[in-house]
Amino acid sequence: MKQNSKQIFGSILVANKIFLSVLIFAFTLAACSGKKDITDPISMGDPISMGDTAPAFTLKSLDGVDVSLSNFSSKVVVLFFLGSSCPSCKAAAPSVQSMLVTPFASEANYMILGLDQWNGNAAAVQAFKTATNVTFPLLLNAAGVATIYKTTYDRIVVIDKAGKIAFNGNQVAALDIATAKAKVTELLAK
Repeated sequence: MKQNSKQIFGSILVANKIFLSVLIFAFTLAACSGKKDITDPISMGDPISMGDTAPAFTLKSLDGVDVSLSNFSSKVVVLFFLGSSCPSCKAAAPSVQSMLVTPFASEANYMILGLDQWNGNAAAVQAFKTATNVTFPLLLNAAGVATIYKTTYDRIVVIDKAGKIAFNGNQVAALDIATAKAKVTELLAK
């Protein structure tokens, strides 16, 4: 009888661990699904409108260098807001690289920046860079910038050469990459 109760107790522990794992996975998936909730800055107000001046910012890069939006005046700039450990951001990053970096690599009037909105430490952001093989600069502690831009992680914003918002993605980056690429192509042709 004691052996049977130990087996039952062991089975209950295993079932609880499985349930807890499924629950954690579900919460993680919901957090990166792009759904709005009360903590999502987009649901706290309207996104920045096309034609608005892009808010200025200065953030540290992974290399410890200050990077300011003003460093890229007169250039088309793409901002990829990400979460350093967000699964959908990690999944989108290779497409961001192939569609928004590679085709424009020879453009002197173009820059793409990744902004870690989850405020991960440098090791977490470096792990994102290593896991995704992106070559564009990744900037740290960008939650405040995302709030100013009224956006969230896994989003793309395109800024024109005059420093105005030309595209403000309101879907997960994977769904907006083609539109952002078309906008970048259009802006670079001007």
